[in-house]
Amino acid sequence: MARDPSSIRADFPVLERRIGDHPLVYLDNAATTQTPTQVYEIYEEYYSTYNANVHRGIHALSHEASVAYEEAHDRLAEFVGASGGREELVFTKNATESINLVAYGLGLNELGPDDEIVTTEMEHHASLVTWQQVAKKTGADVRYVRVTDDGHLDMDHAAELIGPDTAIVSVVHVSNVLGTVNPVETLADLAHEHDAHILVDGAQSIPNRPVDVEAMDADFFTFSGHKMAGPTGIGGLYGKRDLLEEMDPFLYGGEMIRNVTLTESSWNGLPWKFEAGTPPIAEGIALAAAADYLEEIGMDAIRDHENALAQYALERLADREGVETYGPPAGEERTGVVAFNVDGVHGHDLSSLFNDRGIAIRAGDHCTQPLHDILAIPGSARASFYVYNTTDEIDLLLDAIDAAPDELEDYLASDRYHDAIAEHHEHPHNAGGLAEPTFTKSSEETSCGDDGEFHVAVAPDGTIERLAFESESCAVSTAVASVLTEYLEGKPLSAAAELDGVVADLLEETFPDIRHDCVVGPEEVIREGAREFLETRSESEIPTSQ
Repeated sequence: MARDPSSIRADFPVLERRIGDHPLVYLDNAATTQTPTQVYEIYEEYYSTYNANVHRGIHALSHEASVAYEEAHDRLAEFVGASGGREELVFTKNATESINLVAYGLGLNELGPDDEIVTTEMEHHASLVTWQQVAKKTGADVRYVRVTDDGHLDMDHAAELIGPDTAIVSVVHVSNVLGTVNPVETLADLAHEHDAHILVDGAQSIPNRPVDVEAMDADFFTFSGHKMAGPTGIGGLYGKRDLLEEMDPFLYGGEMIRNVTLTESSWNGLPWKFEAGTPPIAEGIALAAAADYLEEIGMDAIRDHENALAQYALERLADREGVETYGPPAGEERTGVVAFNVDGVHGHDLSSLFNDRGIAIRAGDHCTQPLHDILAIPGSARASFYVYNTTDEIDLLLDAIDAAPDELEDYLASDRYHDAIAEHHEHPHNAGGLAEPTFTKSSEETSCGDDGEFHVAVAPDGTIERLAFESESCAVSTAVASVLTEYLEGKPLSAAAELDGVVADLLEETFPDIRHDCVVGPEEVIREGAREFLETRSESEIPTSQ
């Protein structure tokens, strides 16, 4: 890079923090990057010198705010390569809202039962869930391009799926789990050959590589500010001007209107017709400053730095037994995202152990449950690097990975946890399934990366005769599942349906706040399972013990 990471780190005061006795090692950048002084000073400048609403006041502050906000649109349009300027760049809340804007403004109006939406198996829920719902409302069919064993899109399969009935292709530019950089230009060509529109989800690409929406021929391109050294609460949607002009607004109200009577309304010009109400003024202006900051470093340099860090991590993880990584192997270009698992240590436990060393990573499904199902894993740990990260920090991560299996039992037996956690971890009660349960309830649909299942045998008098569990969840959730089976056995099923804070009471509230979801999760699963079962049975079928 034109600037070395040490000088860049000086722009991010948060990196001077200590977590306990350790310096912060922030490796959760795919979720949210840190914000440099140069960006949040612009944010503060707005509030301290010209805070006013835009396009509504005939006074100096409103004029200054309006000009800065409009110029921020121009700056982001330039940043993504949109020659149409502000008229092709809509500010939204985030990439999720940008996708929804297209889905509701275009998809709901144009799609029907004869149409197909083609997306991929590696999509973020922001895209995948949105298109599922549009398909349900319109009768359109959603089809998914396969992911290969080495973490790429199967382009032969894509060519088969994208055909004359395809109306919309929606593809993530970069996978937030695999780090794969997808050939969006080729997919755009396939889409346009069949007169389909293509939406590119750029949330994971715009922070770390040059983006040129016109070169890739994207019809729409979405992104979030908080992943590109900008503030939260702001994102963007690039759209070709003719398409944005044809689309209906997604939200209605002030600012997005040109004329209103008691019976009719007409819409404002682009991009304002899609920005109803008071917009994210300070956030938009600060996002333009983030674009300036990144471009000053150099987007080519950021791309190369991230790839180098990923290669460094992948090469060393490949030498470690019991560690599995996902996505393109070492030697292939990728972004600075490395997802992995360590045998015998669930991602949640890894994350807690790493936190004790000041290392921040992500653990779970990363809003890609279908992709994790395809990978046949309940979740993964994810380290993600950015402009300010170094190989020294990766070495600290590697040391933490090496120590994790040996540190887990001591961690669970520490005074942060009730003794029951360590006891049930070492000697689980009722582990394993039942041959003929009355009903089962799985936790695999949760978004945290836990995967467990309760098996319940209900006696004729309505009591829980036997209760067991199978688990690929973290050690804490697994121990809590064991605690619950011991507590509920012999009680009426209605007691399970009425659980509310029982686990916290049994553990005397002795567990770290950061593991709260791991502790309450199993209780929520068995409670929901009991309620669902009772709702399907009459009182005469399942008597309630007094």
